[in-house]
Amino acid sequence: MTAAGDAATGDAAGGDTGAYAEQRSRDWAAFEANSEPLTDYWEAWAERSHGWRVPIEFLQPIGLDSASFAEPLRPLLDALEALDEVDVIPIEWMHLTTVNVGLLMSTDIMWSQVETFYVNASPRVRRIAPFELALGGVSVTEDGVYLGVEDAQVIREVRRQLRLGVPKVHEVLRDDPLIGSDGDGYVPTIQLAYFTGEGERGRVLEALEPHRDIAAGTVTQTHIKMARIPIQPTDHYTPIDVVAEIVLLGDGYRKGYHN
Repeated sequence: MTAAGDAATGDAAGGDTGAYAEQRSRDWAAFEANSEPLTDYWEAWAERSHGWRVPIEFLQPIGLDSASFAEPLRPLLDALEALDEVDVIPIEWMHLTTVNVGLLMSTDIMWSQVETFYVNASPRVRRIAPFELALGGVSVTEDGVYLGVEDAQVIREVRRQLRLGVPKVHEVLRDDPLIGSDGDGYVPTIQLAYFTGEGERGRVLEALEPHRDIAAGTVTQTHIKMARIPIQPTDHYTPIDVVAEIVLLGDGYRKGYHN
């Protein structure tokens, strides 16, 4: 079994809780210390995406695959929905981004390339065993509010295998500030809400404070997925289009033929 497979057989929350919780605390403190007005996420996205181009991501579509994960979050989501400061994301659109590969545009990614990402990724990613994500803890960045995820660092291993197998991912992660001489500083999260540019930071923090340690249980991951996210100016939450699924086989990868 791979190192990632070994990690995945243990407690998904074990080993990560301290480092990931520290990141949530740092994000909270940085947001609290900033006195600038809140940003409008979708207004900024128009520029980030070069005019609403469509992202291609390796991701885990938690809201599509395990919508019940949001049931324990209802008190938190209700508190967020009462705020003018945030736009709460539909549950079916909530997802965990493993690698944002790029945008569908002639200078970045062409649709004809997407299948090659899957073909190149599959042989390596299949060696990872199924694993659990433990969901819980809330924090905030300049984009919006997110839910913490504990994964025993398995997704860092997924990123490593994608980087080794997919030239485009290698290119993207080569310039990723999270990757340094001491390894990958990636921390998995699920975005719950984006900022609208209205209101005050203090109201957001006040609403979140009672829910900072909220727990949402665990979800089992049996596939790594790749999707097109067809965001549009008139519909920010067009359904996620999963275009490829890589089954996680662990030790079973070398037993028989798999397509």
